[in-house]
Amino acid sequence: MSSTTRNAAIALILMFATTTVCAQEPSGGPLCRLLGRIRQHRSSTAACAPVAVVTAPTAQPAANCDCSGSDPYGFASILNRLRAAAGLHPVAYDPELSSWASQNNSAQCRWGIGHHVNPCGVQNCGWNYADASAAAQGWMNSPGHRQNLLSPSISRFGIAYGPGPYWTLNAR
Repeated sequence: MSSTTRNAAIALILMFATTTVCAQEPSGGPLCRLLGRIRQHRSSTAACAPVAVVTAPTAQPAANCDCSGSDPYGFASILNRLRAAAGLHPVAYDPELSSWASQNNSAQCRWGIGHHVNPCGVQNCGWNYADASAAAQGWMNSPGHRQNLLSPSISRFGIAYGPGPYWTLNAR
């Protein structure tokens, strides 16, 4: 049996074996998380294929932002509003951190979510959010991502959308 056939068989077994486990475990458990990664990887591979038709949301720059190279998604106002509500100082947009975020999105598009390219800071990754507001809301609903957004030690951030349906925020 070839390694490709063996890997496909293992993936199928995991999918069928974890269906009942996922239904029984409210937390999902390790098998459910593995299955989720396999499904996400398959989705991301299809999104990266040059001939595939991608129906991922198209992130548009915010209507009120300065799109001349700084914060093209208007995320600074979203993030700083959240930080102000928590009594924290504002953070500044950093195009270098956005460049790293873009590289991270490319890696995730190529190899699946969970492959992080991070320049020694905190990083939030998201998949399939319609826009920057939706990404921020999703991250605020996740304790670990929320902690990153509201970290008192960060002073600057960068954000990128795409390729594929990936969002990445890096902060230092």
